[in-house]
Amino acid sequence: MNLNLRQLEAFVLLARLGGFSRAADQLHLTQAGLSILIRRLEERLGTRLVERTTRSMALTPAGHQVLPIAERMLADAQSVLACGRGVTADQAGRISLGLAPQLAGTVLPEVLKTFRDDFPRISVVFRECVNEEIIGRIYAREIDFGFGFGIPKNSELDSLALAEDRLAVALPPAHPLARKRIVRWRDVLDEPIITLTVGSTVRTLTENVFLSAGVTLRPAYEATNTLTALALAREELGVAIVPTSIRPASVERGMVLLPLRDPVVTRSLNLVTRRGSVLSAPEQRFVDLFTAAIAHVDAAHGDTPKRARPRPRG
Repeated sequence: MNLNLRQLEAFVLLARLGGFSRAADQLHLTQAGLSILIRRLEERLGTRLVERTTRSMALTPAGHQVLPIAERMLADAQSVLACGRGVTADQAGRISLGLAPQLAGTVLPEVLKTFRDDFPRISVVFRECVNEEIIGRIYAREIDFGFGFGIPKNSELDSLALAEDRLAVALPPAHPLARKRIVRWRDVLDEPIITLTVGSTVRTLTENVFLSAGVTLRPAYEATNTLTALALAREELGVAIVPTSIRPASVERGMVLLPLRDPVVTRSLNLVTRRGSVLSAPEQRFVDLFTAAIAHVDAAHGDTPKRARPRPRG
């Protein structure tokens, strides 16, 4: 069975925008022209995909089943075209990504500078997102890929582990623990704890350690991001439990950052993409630069994180 990509594009856009008028405008078609494309696709599939009324449209049950398949087919077609074009450093283009706020404030600037030197005509659009937003934006095709912590793969997403960072304690230099060469979790159990809000990977991992020690975590303060946690710790309001990937910001703020031991608690940094998608040459270069930058953050201070062995995605 041969399917027309223009018909699939029309159907996907109609489903996303929820109306013939807006979808037709996006496709530079008349509404009648869009209706013809949808009708021919329905004839080809032998089923009705859209219920039309004078004021609205809605997907039929078959339409809901076909939509994710049509989205994947379009994504695959775009990947084939990208590979065929072989985008090089002197060609114009655009990549879009989502990443955790702490990465945007620490690792990203260095990566953007190097990437701009390699691909001066490729524009980079980034969105600072928590894990749920990264997943949602990839589903909605608002971004090409994302960097998140501990995001698992599923039927719609591929997730490749790139590196690991560790949980650490951030302290002002005058704090007694700042003079220790090794800090263990038991050293901070009785300290006022500054941690992240419920739902974050850092908070979940921290709670798990406290529970394993038979102690209930009762934070002195909860921050929505690691930069705020650092700021609170700098004012001696408590000790902040943060990941080692925040080290550049801690150094900039004159804080001491010591990885916690017994146990060593790590989390995985994952590259998240739509299942089956293929990165273009610029996208792959960006991912490689980002992975190297994450590894360098801790390697420069003697706390090299494990780098995950690349695995084929599929």
